[in-house]
Amino acid sequence: MSWQESLSCPILYFNFMNTTIRNIALNTLLVLLSTLLGILTTNFFIIYISNNNNQRQNFPRNILHYLEPIARWTYPDYKNSETNSKSLFILGDSYAEGLGDLYLKGSYKYSIGHFLDEKWRKNTNIYLAANYGSEIPVQLYLLEKHLRGYSKNLTGMPIKSNTFNLILYFYEGNDVEGTFFRKRNPANYFPSKLRLQFPIIYTLRTLPGVVKNKILSTYPKLKQVSLTSKKVLKNKICIGSNCRIMPPLQSAAAGLSEKEIINEINHLEDSVKKFSLKYPKANMCLVYIPSPATIYSPKEDFYYQHFDQTNESLKTNSKLNNKNSLLIRRLMSDRFDSELMTFVDPTKTIQKQASKRFIHPKSDPWHFNEYGYKLLADSTSQGCSLR
Repeated sequence: MSWQESLSCPILYFNFMNTTIRNIALNTLLVLLSTLLGILTTNFFIIYISNNNNQRQNFPRNILHYLEPIARWTYPDYKNSETNSKSLFILGDSYAEGLGDLYLKGSYKYSIGHFLDEKWRKNTNIYLAANYGSEIPVQLYLLEKHLRGYSKNLTGMPIKSNTFNLILYFYEGNDVEGTFFRKRNPANYFPSKLRLQFPIIYTLRTLPGVVKNKILSTYPKLKQVSLTSKKVLKNKICIGSNCRIMPPLQSAAAGLSEKEIINEINHLEDSVKKFSLKYPKANMCLVYIPSPATIYSPKEDFYYQHFDQTNESLKTNSKLNNKNSLLIRRLMSDRFDSELMTFVDPTKTIQKQASKRFIHPKSDPWHFNEYGYKLLADSTSQGCSLR
């Protein structure tokens, strides 16, 4: 082999490697660009269906699970009319949103908003501003974003007036512990702000869990294996001779001390006052929703649901739970039953009715059944005045 041939081999190899690397880089870039384009297209599609998910248009309810929670604000059909003069926002967690057996069964009227609509339809437009898993301070922050038009790609156009009614539903079962374990507003983090622009993030995070639950519901044997792999704690709750097995009960902040409860109510008060200063023409009413532990007050010690799920094996009793419940309600009555807002506490009414029948369904023991939601709607309409 001549020296020219010996020299040409490395050069050819070098050129070959350069060409290969360029091709790999180009193909990688094309894949990344195609993936990005696919993500943006899918994200645009999710935003589109988020703005067209109205119950009135028969939007499939099972698809709501995949949408960013605040995109569900536009789903329920409250029969609103643009000619009505008053506006009402319903704010809170999954109770305010309306989760329960009626929601699961696909009933058209399933939520507190639907039952209030029957009472106030003649002169009020009702809007949902409630989500599963969120406490009042978080929801007030999200409502403010909506009113300022910052989330209209998901929540629709805001009303044009700063004069509106606002009913805040406070759930004893986890709202106090929720703010305790998530002191900083999670909706104010950059990832959460990014989610409002890219709702595909929530969809991708939710998809595996929904698919898993679908598989377990389709194949009962797999569900049984999943349940037997971990300790299942149960409570026996009786109303007269009618007894029912229920999971660990949500309670009146059984895992927190008196000082911690006071601090969280102070935090709630601060959040409400800050919102009121920004919207002084808002007419607010706070409605208290007691937890199952308070409603049924079991005679025996019972397992309670700890917010972070690490202490589910702990037990408490009705004496200690009712002590916490009275403390929370007294604090809220002192702070909120004033010129700032009206405070409505239907605990005794709900307890009286629950002494005769269950107001939580077997299919969803964490939320009210139809009778429970109608009780709450009656208490709301009698205690809260609109203007």
